[in-house]
Amino acid sequence: MMNLKTEEIKVIAELPYSWEKIKDKTILVSGGTGFIGTAFVDVIKYRNQKYNENIKVISFSRRGGESSEYLECIKANVKQPLHYEGKIDYIIHLASNTHPEQYAEDPIGTIMTNIYGCDNLLKLAVEKKARFLLASSVEIYGQGTAIPMNEEYCGYIDCNLARSGYNEAKRTCEALTQSYRSVFGVNAVIARFARVFGADKKHDTKAMSQFMDKAVLGEDIILKSKGQQRYSYCYIADAVSGLLKLLLDGQDGEAYNISNDDDGLTLGEYAEYIASLANLKVRYEIENNESVSKATFALLDTHKIKNIGWKPQYSVKDGLKRTYMIKKEQLTNVD
Repeated sequence: MMNLKTEEIKVIAELPYSWEKIKDKTILVSGGTGFIGTAFVDVIKYRNQKYNENIKVISFSRRGGESSEYLECIKANVKQPLHYEGKIDYIIHLASNTHPEQYAEDPIGTIMTNIYGCDNLLKLAVEKKARFLLASSVEIYGQGTAIPMNEEYCGYIDCNLARSGYNEAKRTCEALTQSYRSVFGVNAVIARFARVFGADKKHDTKAMSQFMDKAVLGEDIILKSKGQQRYSYCYIADAVSGLLKLLLDGQDGEAYNISNDDDGLTLGEYAEYIASLANLKVRYEIENNESVSKATFALLDTHKIKNIGWKPQYSVKDGLKRTYMIKKEQLTNVD
């Protein structure tokens, strides 16, 4: 019987995309051992095994990793100049500090990893004449009034807060990408992800990940705010399918929102639904927290990416249920 994770890989890998564009190509992924990067590699592995597409993935990450037939894992610090002797056709920049507590504890590192990493990978894109895909974030919109936010919207970010370092760094990376297009002619596209969730996200300090971890362990969920914030979310499988769609068909120079179709859950609704999966309760313990985003809502408009043929395969609640089931299975296997 196919498990849920394997089923999702198959669903993404069998989508009617322009896969021929990456047949026999080499794709470099920064952060290839991270949350989105790992899922992306799994899909490419499926395509290679089933369709013999000979797609090679080079993974640059701090941990390195174990190489295999179509995967070359290289231990690399993207903040340092990057070199690779072979050909590279595509570069996907996923490497980034995405943990809120680290935004507060290491705001300088958060900024520098994003900006230096982006600059070094763009330099490599110039050298290799590679197409460049930047993974950006809903955080670039800051606090706003538009419902939903399309790709032309620009909200308010208080640059005098250390927590804003991540938001401003992502904005700078987008500007840097456009500058490399203008000066060096780099072919580039930008993916702006909603809040991505799923079963394989480890050591994550985002509230939504902590809620799920509590539920899987059978512990009541603790919400440290009134839970009135309303956000768009994106299940990991849909994040990867969106990433692939942009890699293959995204227009040079354009940014695209990637989010599930739901109108957005409040953080409280999100917590309550997860609690219901495990027959648990949500406890409200309101406190001040410097690592928490100041945005009270961030709902993304996805018409632009849908116009090039993408659509999510899962609803947020479907994704949450699948995440819970996969994590429970993983916990059982460990026990």
